[in-house]
Amino acid sequence: MNKTTNTLIATGVVALLIILCAIAWYKTGNKPQASSGEAVEESVTVAGDEKGPHGGRLYRDGDFSTEVKIFEEGVEPHLRVYGYFKDKPLKPQELTANIFIKRLDAEQNIRFVPESDYLIGNEVIYEPHSFLMMINVEYQGKKHTWQWDTKEGRANIPDASLKSSGLELLTVQPMMFENSLQLKGELKFPDNFESFITPKASGTLVKTYRTIGDKVSQGDLLATVQSQDVIRLNAERTIAQDTLQFTRKKMEQERALWQKRVSPEIDYINAKREFDNAQVRVNELNNMISSYGGSSNGMIEVRAGMSGTVLEILSAIGTNVNPSTPMFKIANTSQLLAVVNIPADQLNVVKASNKVTIKSQTADSEEALGRIKYISDVIDPKTRTAQAFVEIPNQFNWRSGQLISAQIFESQSMKPMVVREDALQTYRDWDVVFLRVGDDFEVRPLELGEKFNGFVEVKSGLKVGQKYAAGNSYLIKAELGKSGASHDH
Repeated sequence: MNKTTNTLIATGVVALLIILCAIAWYKTGNKPQASSGEAVEESVTVAGDEKGPHGGRLYRDGDFSTEVKIFEEGVEPHLRVYGYFKDKPLKPQELTANIFIKRLDAEQNIRFVPESDYLIGNEVIYEPHSFLMMINVEYQGKKHTWQWDTKEGRANIPDASLKSSGLELLTVQPMMFENSLQLKGELKFPDNFESFITPKASGTLVKTYRTIGDKVSQGDLLATVQSQDVIRLNAERTIAQDTLQFTRKKMEQERALWQKRVSPEIDYINAKREFDNAQVRVNELNNMISSYGGSSNGMIEVRAGMSGTVLEILSAIGTNVNPSTPMFKIANTSQLLAVVNIPADQLNVVKASNKVTIKSQTADSEEALGRIKYISDVIDPKTRTAQAFVEIPNQFNWRSGQLISAQIFESQSMKPMVVREDALQTYRDWDVVFLRVGDDFEVRPLELGEKFNGFVEVKSGLKVGQKYAAGNSYLIKAELGKSGASHDH
């Protein structure tokens, strides 16, 4: 073998060694460091499943690696970022980081500052941990970028499937909540809206002019009664009128004789006194007959004392009646009084200014707004309740004696956000609703407040105007159970 051949062989071996070294360098990801002032090339890697020393997700790019952890032990969830070079911890001051989080309905741009042996994020990473995370970490002038895409509590249900599933889409909105007492009671007519009509004098009922259900006005003629008392008064009035005429003539004669100085003045004075007494008696009898509603033939007119409806006729034609015998019952049915029983331990929260709604126990759709007129000062020793009297307009033709339910409102407050109660589900250890964005539903853990009339106050977890699932929302929870999505930190 000549010298030239040996030289070629040596050159080939060296070239092969160089190629093998290059392949090894490429596979291990060891790249030459840029010198000061040179442009740095960005490296992008997709996250794997490797865990770091602190239990977070570990991302590698050559000798440099980053651990990202959602820390929530005893504090609100926040991000911690650790740096390593050749698997040895770096000081947090040697790193800069920024993480951008894209959720279904929101975005977060997290910035970091050094703390202990890590960088800590400046925003809470609220549940659910379902997002696309872009991780940007810079070390020694070189930027490293990774992605973390995780889905939790999310189900895809196209609009076309909503109707068949029975799901309803509702909107988060404000609502007025009113704390109230639910009580029972009974209706009656106010005392001044109900009247029993009696004759002014005793007698025999001759005729009635109204029947049950008739509307009457105050002063309308209801019946006539023939009264022996009025007949006697008429006879006495006739005698009194005759006496009045006699005493008038006598007074005039005595006045003429006194003026002619034939008789003394005292005779004229006595005659005038007799005339005045007779006049008083006639006026008295006229007033008595008139007050009885009587006439010259002894008939009494029985008239309505108030406007309203004839509810009862209590006397029959031909029967004897007297001032203590009710003949008609009339009521003004346009107004009712609800008598509500309030437990003694609730009396301190009921005031005359409270709003009250009244419902019939047999017709829940009919509701009237009332006003508390009076709260009794007496507590029944047997029931331990006191009565409240609530005035209501009779807009539904309710009846006296009808049983009712009363809702007495203690206070009112506007709640900025409410959801319908049937939309609530449990997911993990949260109370949640399923938020609708596009074709996706996703859990939203809620902080809940007061309940009212089938709705629940939401203190945090949603925004006004967002859409959520109600009705058969449990179907979404069942769908998530099939997917088996995990809670990843």
